[in-house]
Amino acid sequence: MTKVFIKYAGLTLFVSSSSLKYRSRVRRMIMRGFSAGLKGGAYALIASTLWGLSGTASSALFSVYHMPYLSLLTIRMLLSGGILYLFLRPPVPSGRIGLFLLFSVNLVAVQLTYLAAINYTNAPTATILQYLFLPAVFIYELLKGRLRGTIVLTGMLAITIIGIFELTTSFPSRGLGLVLNPLGLAFGVLSAVAAATYTLLSPAMIREFGAESSVTWGLGAGGVISLPLGLYPAISYFSVLGHTLLPQVMLLVLFVSVLGTMLAFTLFIKSMSSISATQASLSATMEPLAAAASSFVFLGLAMSPLQYFGGALIVGSIVMVQIKGGGMFSERES
Repeated sequence: MTKVFIKYAGLTLFVSSSSLKYRSRVRRMIMRGFSAGLKGGAYALIASTLWGLSGTASSALFSVYHMPYLSLLTIRMLLSGGILYLFLRPPVPSGRIGLFLLFSVNLVAVQLTYLAAINYTNAPTATILQYLFLPAVFIYELLKGRLRGTIVLTGMLAITIIGIFELTTSFPSRGLGLVLNPLGLAFGVLSAVAAATYTLLSPAMIREFGAESSVTWGLGAGGVISLPLGLYPAISYFSVLGHTLLPQVMLLVLFVSVLGTMLAFTLFIKSMSSISATQASLSATMEPLAAAASSFVFLGLAMSPLQYFGGALIVGSIVMVQIKGGGMFSERES
């Protein structure tokens, strides 16, 4: 009896070529895997879009309402973690406490270092430095044997990085626009390390604690960790904030906390229950595109033709990685 071997997303099956029953079962399993991959990719895309919109709202809080970024960092983490706990009531993580603490610290670090990089350089420089985490995650998963079709994937990764570069700088029409100094470079590289670590830790967190528990307690613990940095600036800021500005500031803070933190981090972590960290990272490049588009709509910051070109490269690479994802990513084990 002839046997047919089928391999999809790290799953190897063999069935009798004459068995219609097994063929039908294999087809259903493949379609379920494909559907799960599409759902994971959609989660990552929605999360990165919310991060981009949240970045525009945060920029408004910093530039228009002069809110200290350390205050926003603490408030968004504590508020989002608290709301998640009220609705989900997930169990307190137990077991691998070291993994949980490392994950929580990285939730703080990935936001803190990026905001600090902006403070010491500018937004384009900070974005490019942070997105060095893309090749870092790619190389790590390549060395771990999680990737296939690496020539195509490397090409899409390169196109994505070029797209981010053009979207953030519009080079050469506006010059390079990058600002480098020791502190800015240090915080930018640290933001890339934190983003890569957070992304690579997420699958292990899901397996150990579940997505809801990981996000809820991770954000809550991260807010407590950041409290010494953000408490005093927050008290000082709100004590002098006028009553007329308070509703506008609170609306923006709620948007950043609920949509840009609580929902975005939950969706991004849940995405990695069905797709690779590299695939999720490529999908996350929608963030700078969403930030640029929302800045144009809400803040009046116009985009150049080269920035539109960079955005098109990002969208094209994301679409391709979702279409070809099942053939390029093998079993996602740590």
